[in-house]
Amino acid sequence: MSEWQDFGPQGERDRRLARQPRYGARIETFDHLVKDFLSSEEVQRMKRFARVRGSLDRVLTERESAKVSPVRLAQGQLTLEVADNILMTELRGHRQAALLAALAADHTGVTRLVWRLKKD
Repeated sequence: MSEWQDFGPQGERDRRLARQPRYGARIETFDHLVKDFLSSEEVQRMKRFARVRGSLDRVLTERESAKVSPVRLAQGQLTLEVADNILMTELRGHRQAALLAALAADHTGVTRLVWRLKKD
C-alpha cells in the first residue's frame, strides 16, 4: 500500500482542515479574571450590603444592631429581619425615617423598608 489513495470529497475536506493553522489553548490572564470577578453582580451585591450594614450601624446602637440583619435588597426594597418583636415595633415606629435617611445618604438605592420577625 505504498501508493497514495484518494478518499474522494471527504479526503479533500480532511486535507483542507489539516492545512489550517493551529492555535494554542486560549489562556486568560489573571488580571482579566479579576476584572471579570470585580464587575460581576455578586460583588456589586456584596458592596451594596456592606453599605447597608454601615448605614444600619450608624443609626442603631450596638445592642440593636446585633438583633437586626439585612436579608434581601431588590428594586429599592430592603428586607430587615429583627430578632425581637418589641425592637421591631420600636424601629418601625420611631426610627424608620432616620434609617431611610442614612440609607439614602450612603447611596444604597433603598427607598422602602420591609420588616420581618426572625424565625427561631
